[in-house]
Formats: sequence, structure tokens, C-alpha cells
Amino acid sequence: MPVLTRRRPEMALLAALLVFGLVATWRLLGEWRPAAPSPAFDTSAPPPAALEAGDPRMVAQLQSRIRQEPENPAAYAALGLALLQQVRSSADPSLYTQAGQAFDEALKRDPQNLDALIGRGSLALSLHQFHEALRWGEQARAVNPHRAQVYGILGDAYVELGQYESALDAVQQMVDTRPDRSSYSRVSYLRELQGDTAGAISLMQQALAAGDSSSESARWTAVQLGHLYFNSGDLTRAETTYRQALQINPSFVHAQAGVARVQAARGQYAEAIAAYRQISAQLPLPEFVLALGELYEVTGQPDQARTQYDLVRAMQRLNASAGMDVDMELALFDAEHGTNPAQTVERARAAYSRRPSIHAADALAWALYKNGNAAEAQRYSQEALRLGTRDAAMHFRAGMIAHANGDRDTARQHLQTALNINPHFSLRHGPEARKLLAALKAG
Repeated sequence: MPVLTRRRPEMALLAALLVFGLVATWRLLGEWRPAAPSPAFDTSAPPPAALEAGDPRMVAQLQSRIRQEPENPAAYAALGLALLQQVRSSADPSLYTQAGQAFDEALKRDPQNLDALIGRGSLALSLHQFHEALRWGEQARAVNPHRAQVYGILGDAYVELGQYESALDAVQQMVDTRPDRSSYSRVSYLRELQGDTAGAISLMQQALAAGDSSSESARWTAVQLGHLYFNSGDLTRAETTYRQALQINPSFVHAQAGVARVQAARGQYAEAIAAYRQISAQLPLPEFVLALGELYEVTGQPDQARTQYDLVRAMQRLNASAGMDVDMELALFDAEHGTNPAQTVERARAAYSRRPSIHAADALAWALYKNGNAAEAQRYSQEALRLGTRDAAMHFRAGMIAHANGDRDTARQHLQTALNINPHFSLRHGPEARKLLAALKAG
């Protein structure tokens, strides 16, 4: 359905940092208590281990420690990690700036503070600054080559830069260093990119089984497993897995969105719209707002759809103002919903020049197609599928581009592949794919 819901490998690292950051924070706070009770935090409350990652009370504790010990680099690093984690529950891009400032304060006091270097690398990934992420990852590896998170940063950056062999090497080092939920989820994503969906599902199941089943990272991993089932067309297992995450925490928004996605795929539009409205109000992420917009569009509510699409653009402007590179995501979005195809091509080319991954190639191909340049689009469409990725939306776009170039056989093959992989891949484009495929077969 939405064009912005591709699994992002750097989010797997952030899920791992939820655990890593909590452990570092609990250890730090376990060695310290404020000199006097803070009016913002009740010191008789449960110990820090009971707090969720990114809980504002944890941030308050760390800020209090910094006021007491302003030269403690570990406190600044822990604060940066806590702020970075808080973005996941708030969708507030201004926290990226605050996290970066905290990491910089830590490194100012200790240039080799490993937690701050890892945090800086993770922040760069979150901002889609992948060359910067590589630089921070290499600095962290020079300090300590035995920390698994270092290789997660490197692997994620290489993936997004289209350097897949290097990504495989980095992730293998991560698994060798620490075979856990975070490393298994990365291998899963690489298997998915290579078209091995069964292997990706198996490894994500291993990731889910590895570690605390009640943690935030377990909920996140369950949702990623649900996405794998959904993207392979298995709505029943997808819904079961999303609901498994909700059993851990009924208010986990990403799992709620997974259930809503299944409802939309089953044609339960009223239920899906109600769910996405509530979800978007609670956690306004572009992917949720876009899903709601497309639901409005396919149910004949164009004004409401336009409102949601305008909101997506506003959100991405906020992300860009916080330093995030959103050109690739906006290029694909505008190719679908924009009004300036030439400008969209320009944005897509810029994104591809900075991060020539298969997904950037796919976005550029679709932008070129929408701008009437099917011949050049064909080149990037082929590049997008060079790993054998079984992504229904990518095959649909390849089919439409082949058809525009007069290659009926290739168009038929790609469209059939898209529907075989996942007949529910898009509320908007699924019917279009079936209609054109029927015409090609009849012709």
C-alpha cells in the first residue's frame, strides 16, 4: 500500500541500541543518585530498570546527573542514547539535534568514548547520512573492534550505499561477535534483499526468540516478522504476528498499524481508516499518514486524501530541517502523488548520487517513468532488481516501465511476479496490475 514503508535496516540497529542504551544507562544510574529529590521525578518510584526505553523520566535522571557531574562523558553519552530512543515513541525530529549535542559533549570530554561514537553512528543512520555513519563506525571500531554494534552501524551504512558485499562482511562480523536479536535481524534483511524470503523469515523468527520476550526490541522484531509475512502475501500469519506484539504491549503503535494494514488488504476499509486515524494522531509518522491518505483515495474521498498527502510533505520538511536526508523517500512519494515530475526526477537523481542502493535506483526509475522517460527508466529498473529481491511493488513498477517500452513479455512476467509475491501489495496499484496483466494475456 504505502510507498514509504520499506524496512529500514538502521532501525534494527536502533532497536538494538534500545537494549544497549538501557543497560548503559541503568549501570550509570546505578552508581549515582541525585543529591536532592527532583520535583520532576519521584525517587520512590520503581528503579530505572522498570522504565521503558526513551521514557522521559530516564532522560530527566540523566540530565540531573549531568547537572551534578558536568564533566562526566558517560552521562552525556547515555543521555544521547536515551534521547535517540525517545524519537521512536514521539516522532519528534528535534530530539535528533539534542542527541547529537549530547554525543558531542561526551566526545569533547573523551574523544574515544565508545558509547558516544556508537551513538553518533546510529544518529547518522537515522538521519540518512550514510557516509557519516561509516566514518563514525570506523572510529568506533578503532577504539574497540569487539563491540557488535560497531558492525551494525557499518553494515547498515553499506546497505544504504549499495555496497552489498561490504555489508555482508560487516554483518557476518557482527554475528561472529555477538549472535543475538540485532545481528540475526540484519542477516534476515540481507536475505530478504537477495530474494530469500523463507530464509529471511526463519532468521527473523530466530531474532524474535533471542532475548527478552517482553522488551521493546521484541515488539519491534515481531512487527518486522509480520511485515515479512505481509510482503509475501500471508495475511493470516502477518496478523497473528502483529497481534503477538500487541500481547506484549497493547499500545505498541507499530503493531497496531500492522493490523490496520491487514484490515485494508482484506477490504475492511472503515476499520482500517479508523485505526490509522487513531495511530496517526498518537504517533504521526509519514508512513502512517500516507497509508491513511491512500485509504481515503481508494474509498473515493480525494479531499481527505490530499490533506494527508500535504501532511506527509510537511512532516518530511520537518525531518529535513532536523538534518535528515529525505530526497529518496520524497522522490518516490512525489512520483506517486506529486505534480512536478521534472522536479521529482531531479530529486531522485540527487538521492541516487548520494546513496546508489537498489531502492534509490527503483525510486529514480519510477520518477523517470512518470516524467515520460521510459527508456532511461528501464536501466534503473533493472538495476533495482539486480539482487533478485522479491518485492512486489518493485516488480510492479518494472512491469509498467517494460510495458511503456513496448516489451510486453517482460511486462507480463514482472506483473505476474508482483501478484504472485503479494496480491495485496498496493490498494492503488494492485487493481491496475491485474487489469493490465489480463489485457497482456488476452492480447
